[in-house]
Amino acid sequence: MNIPKFPKIEHLDDLLPYIKDNKQIRVMPDAVTGHIIVSYMIQDEDTFAGEHEHFEREARGITFHPDGRIASRTLHKFFNIGQRDDVQPEKLHWPSVTRIMVKRDGSMVTPVVIAGTSTFKFKTKKTFSSKEAIAAGDHLTMVPGGIQWIGDILNKGLTPTFEFTSPKFPIVLVYKQDELTLLHVRDNVTGHYLSEPEIRELNSPFPLVENVMDKFIGTGVPANVVSWDKLKDYALTETGVEGVVIQFGQDMIKLKTAWYCELHRSVTFTRWRDVARSVCSDSSDDLKGAFALTGRDIAPILQVEHAIKVKIDQARGAAEMHAQAGITYNKTAKEMALLNKEHPLFGQIMAIFRGKTIDWMAWYEKNHLDADWPLEVIPTNSDDVDEVAVIGA
Repeated sequence: MNIPKFPKIEHLDDLLPYIKDNKQIRVMPDAVTGHIIVSYMIQDEDTFAGEHEHFEREARGITFHPDGRIASRTLHKFFNIGQRDDVQPEKLHWPSVTRIMVKRDGSMVTPVVIAGTSTFKFKTKKTFSSKEAIAAGDHLTMVPGGIQWIGDILNKGLTPTFEFTSPKFPIVLVYKQDELTLLHVRDNVTGHYLSEPEIRELNSPFPLVENVMDKFIGTGVPANVVSWDKLKDYALTETGVEGVVIQFGQDMIKLKTAWYCELHRSVTFTRWRDVARSVCSDSSDDLKGAFALTGRDIAPILQVEHAIKVKIDQARGAAEMHAQAGITYNKTAKEMALLNKEHPLFGQIMAIFRGKTIDWMAWYEKNHLDADWPLEVIPTNSDDVDEVAVIGA
């Protein structure tokens, strides 16, 4: 397991040089608040790899003030057990486990200070405008002392991260009431996570995510060490829960239950189009974890991720080239419309020409997903994968 070397990030300029060539990561100004949000939009096996991996793993919604100063540091990117070579069970240092948290089935939200004010707003990974972020802010007003506590934490240069669960936004598990559960508190500049005792000393008015580490301690030598056998049995047999997040000092991994994954059609009878939809909805990580847990090869998922990434990169490159040509030659919007009216990327070219941001994943899902990916079930035997006609590959 590659223990993360969290980079010191005080300003957007401390991050940009290390992610600027990664086409899956976007730097997005928020139209409402003026903040700059940095997040991956699509991922495959190359998104978080190489010499700049520790910087790339911060691109999970890290947020900067309009002047570039860091405003909020969300959780870094971490993976499912079995998803990558370095997070195979036999390569994990189980004596280093410090916390095992019940994974709640909701939306991760973080508060961000609005520059020049004493107020803050919640955001999800990519936006302040999601229904979940807005609902989390509404619920906060019902938590006695909640606004003051978050304000105090933010003033210390820390980011508290919450899971917002609500009966209004069910995913698989259904919750009876709105709730903000505190997951972590992280230093904005260093990236350091506070330990559970340190978090408890902050006297949060919010419930702290449940730590169930004690139930997974093995009986062997050395004592007080988490047992992979117990965790695997839990993942294969437990019902009514999404899974757990296992913390190894400053890094984490996810482990989803097979019960939860089955409800996502993640373990059996998974179709190529299902995989493509999981890529578009940014849930292919969970699919990889489910495949690995049940002994299935994740190669088909990587194949789909790569094919979608290539098609998006090609479309984005073409649209940006046409838009830049119009800008270079000082074309008017009317001239650009006449020149490109027959182009299949007409809408995207015009949007880029006008300085707008394109949601390329939404474009792909709307225009290509169904045509590119069949409803054939992916063979369980990975030796048969190459024999399946995969249109998008």
